[in-house]
Amino acid sequence: MRKKVLYSLLTGIISLGVLAACGGNTEEDPAMNEDPAMQEEPAMDEEGME
Repeated sequence: MRKKVLYSLLTGIISLGVLAACGGNTEEDPAMNEDPAMQEEPAMDEEGME
């Protein structure tokens, strides 16, 4: 009987933790929107590479 109550409480606590973690912050991080691969590279001069 004690084990059932203990397991039920632990299950509830873990479930709340998972739901809270999945709820997360809906505010977007501006650093996440910057993709270094999408940035333009500077144009080469007439001589080519340095």
